[in-house]
Amino acid sequence: MEEKKKPDFVNDQDYPDFWQQMQNFQDFLKDVGQGVQEGNAILVSEEKRQLRENLCNECSHFNSVSKRCKQCGCFMEMKWRFTKSECPIMLW
Repeated sequence: MEEKKKPDFVNDQDYPDFWQQMQNFQDFLKDVGQGVQEGNAILVSEEKRQLRENLCNECSHFNSVSKRCKQCGCFMEMKWRFTKSECPIMLW
């Protein structure tokens, strides 16, 4: 019987371990919360979101099927939208 290969976007070894991804998410929430507390804008403009998406689409660390970053493990469709979000390799 042939073993089925997981789709690329499910391949856990391509991403940081679970606990690192949870730490990344916690840091992100803290940054967004701080921005809210300071009264800053939370979301970027559509133009900036599109620029971030375009940069990710050209990056070798971006999984275009799952829309995840292999450096931080984030689901990028949401991350592109927040002002406090940063690319882990500083593309944006």
